[in-house]
Amino acid sequence: MMHRRLPRGYFRPWWVACLVLTICTGAPRIVTAALVTPEEINSVRLYKQMSRSTVLIASAYVTAHHIMQASGKGLASGVLIDERGLIVTNAHAVTGAAKIMVTLHDGTRLPADLIGSDPQSDIALLQVTLPKGPYAPAHLGDSDKLEIGQKVLAIGHPFGLGYAFSTGIVSGFGKLFETKREVFQERIIQTTTPINPGNSGGPLVDSEDRVIGINSSILLGAQNIGFAIPINTVKSIVAELRTNGRVIRPWLGIKGKFVTDELRNLIALPLVSGLLIIDVEERSPAETIGLRAGQLDVTIEGEPWVLGGDILVAVNSQDVRTSEQYAKVFQQLKAKQSIELKFVRDGEYRTTLVTLDERPTPPSTPQPPKIEVPPVVPQGLEFVPF
Repeated sequence: MMHRRLPRGYFRPWWVACLVLTICTGAPRIVTAALVTPEEINSVRLYKQMSRSTVLIASAYVTAHHIMQASGKGLASGVLIDERGLIVTNAHAVTGAAKIMVTLHDGTRLPADLIGSDPQSDIALLQVTLPKGPYAPAHLGDSDKLEIGQKVLAIGHPFGLGYAFSTGIVSGFGKLFETKREVFQERIIQTTTPINPGNSGGPLVDSEDRVIGINSSILLGAQNIGFAIPINTVKSIVAELRTNGRVIRPWLGIKGKFVTDELRNLIALPLVSGLLIIDVEERSPAETIGLRAGQLDVTIEGEPWVLGGDILVAVNSQDVRTSEQYAKVFQQLKAKQSIELKFVRDGEYRTTLVTLDERPTPPSTPQPPKIEVPPVVPQGLEFVPF
């Protein structure tokens, strides 16, 4: 039996027809699904889940002057943390607000009460009355387990444009110091996740739907350098705000800088490792017991110092010669507690007893918060309020 050879290109029209038929019957869905990675699928799922726990916060401000009647409005984000309507956000987003409105993910608008605020940690706690509905509180994670390089995601309302989602990584851990509020932040999350005004107070989330930080600020002039308050810090602050409406911190009333090896090598003064006191606050326990601040302003290799003050080296027999030691000891102290201080004055070691007061809370000013970002200060050079 003879087989006739078909001409070249004989099956091409049939192949084209089959391809058209396949495309028309739904193959694009298969092709599209193949192009979506498991990581992208998880990101979409995470956004849908976390957006139900993220809210938009609008704060209205009115001046105290009865003639000017100037007013303003601030926008921020927040995180629903329980079924009773408790919401965490930034203190700078609601401080001094005359009225606070919260918008839920489904568009429901609710008035919010300020339960408490802590300017030092930049955390505030709001309360709303939730209507019946599928309002899911966020799952809070463990920020102590974070690693540099770990993927994180941010959800919020940048510039009030609506829900927005951005991704990045944990790029580091740092300390922030803001001169106006004199804040010493022991640890803060640094991230490459894009954060804009309006994202403040929103959640920073890991890949498992767990909130590991509250977005707080950005570094002006930099690209993709944002900061978030660790969620473990937030948990402890929220517990005190729920109980007292404020955070009760111990207060000695000194500020200083830790003595560095470079300073000791350059200065022919009796310097030891410890906290060199540069300022003693008025009407503080430190002033009462006679601690001395330096009076000699010098600049050493471009860095300002105030020399001649006492150097704090130990509290209750625990060394405070480094910022890490200082932070660890400070966390153990309470207001109204009597402690023993060991310090160096004119090359001699001395000890004294003092009773700590409660750190005064600066009065809030009823005006819209400005977007101000505290500079990052290299370790060992930060000012430390106590």
